[in-house]
Amino acid sequence: MSYRIINPVLSGFYPSPSVCAANGMLYMVAASFTYFPAFPVFASKNGVSWNQVGNVISSAEQIDMRGQGASKRLMSPTLRFDPSYGEKGRFWCTGFQYGGMGCFLTHTDNISGAWEKPVHIEGSEGYNPTIFFDLDGSVWYCGVREATVNKLYDNQSEVWIQRIDLEGAKLFGEKKVILSSTSEFSGWFDAARIFRNGDYYYLIYSEGSLTLNYGVCVARAKSLDGEWELRPSNPLLSHRSMGPFAKIQTVGDADMYFDRDGRCWLAVSACRPYGEKAKRSINMDRESFIVPVKWDDGWPYAAYESGHIDNAYSLSGVVVTRADDDADAVIFPVIDDFNENKFGLFWTANRVWNQELISLNGSSGMLRLYGGRPLRNEEDTAMLLRRQTAFCYEACTHVSCHFASDGDCAGIVCYQNERFNLRLQLKLMGKVVALQLIKAVEGNDEVMLEDIVDGGSREVDMVLRIVAEKQMLKIEYGHDERNMNLFIDKVDSTFLSPDKCNGCSGIMVGMFAVAGGDFNQKNFYADFDWFKYENITREWVS
Repeated sequence: MSYRIINPVLSGFYPSPSVCAANGMLYMVAASFTYFPAFPVFASKNGVSWNQVGNVISSAEQIDMRGQGASKRLMSPTLRFDPSYGEKGRFWCTGFQYGGMGCFLTHTDNISGAWEKPVHIEGSEGYNPTIFFDLDGSVWYCGVREATVNKLYDNQSEVWIQRIDLEGAKLFGEKKVILSSTSEFSGWFDAARIFRNGDYYYLIYSEGSLTLNYGVCVARAKSLDGEWELRPSNPLLSHRSMGPFAKIQTVGDADMYFDRDGRCWLAVSACRPYGEKAKRSINMDRESFIVPVKWDDGWPYAAYESGHIDNAYSLSGVVVTRADDDADAVIFPVIDDFNENKFGLFWTANRVWNQELISLNGSSGMLRLYGGRPLRNEEDTAMLLRRQTAFCYEACTHVSCHFASDGDCAGIVCYQNERFNLRLQLKLMGKVVALQLIKAVEGNDEVMLEDIVDGGSREVDMVLRIVAEKQMLKIEYGHDERNMNLFIDKVDSTFLSPDKCNGCSGIMVGMFAVAGGDFNQKNFYADFDWFKYENITREWVS
């Protein structure tokens, strides 16, 4: 099999990629917003296949993610490696918590292990912090903030730099503005990252504020405190010229890196809208892509053959056709039978992983979820999720509910956020158990369909399945995965797309349990024997 880089390299909600090279390997981190563990980290030898090796934020003691709905989110990580530190070097990660810690910094000497507790960067302001290691040993902070000098319009922003003491997590020396937006079209700058190549320092940044006008631009200077010039043919990469007809949209939030053979690449976020006409939406939100970069006359040129993101590239950067036997860049298990004594790194919870409610210790070979608060709450929910990673997929689970109080419910969920989700659930209602399809919109639950499936038992087993054919969902149930019954067909899922509900992330699918009584008593629980998530299409654009 020939080696090809297959896009997107991180399918599903993995926005704002940042890549660094260390010890012959490539490492990529992505944003996670409200999901925990946070800032997933992937490793690759050549950019073809990526394996998740850890998470930057993996402990509740590291950072407070509770409260404030989707607003309090972790954004824009930048991963960098300092080979001069100690014997093996040190990894550093900067990030931004909107509505919380602000700009922060953390580090580890073992990228597959635990990271230090993040600390706020003293003297920082604005958002999207990054760091740059210069050849003379100095370390620089690069950030974005609202314009401070000769402000011309409301959303004018600027990129500024200052020396940083990494050990003390504080800035010192003179602050210098190196770039300011010049028109309202530019919107807020994002993801400003500095690197060096040859005789120049380069600044990669994004403009267009996550709209169809989003694009990656580049500037350069002979010295950090010198004059910065824009590339005459900016943007470096954008699909803005195709407008709403683009198969891949909102291209931006990029990082540039060199592989071990010296070839240059650009990792970048973008959305893949899908569906039919008016139902065309971006349920997976921003994903991570890689495109090749060539240099000419001291300037980089990304996706130089076609001018846009392609599905597959050779390791030399040439556009190629994806072969039938080419594997996806990341391979997660289709079925988790919960027989291991630890959770796979791909599993996530919203805000807080409550170990009192989410457990592998309740019953041998099963996931036990003790009923938590309703999913519209921001804390103490019992929910385990993984990312939707294709237009068409099947999500299926076998659940055993052990009801205790009226209103206890558990099942399978397509989750956008606390206010917008779709749930297929078994619920105790008096002396009967009902199967319900619940559509949550603006935090209000609508029962789309309900049927009584058991009359009197407090223990009910059921297989629940959601089959997505692009934006249309088919809902099934049964006592045997091989003999399922149709519950409802053609359920429109476009309302879960972040552009339709003012959401901030892509769709997650998984399992949940909600207590009808006092969740602290842990009287109600649901045991999940297995969970299956399988993509049923390899179509890469719609």
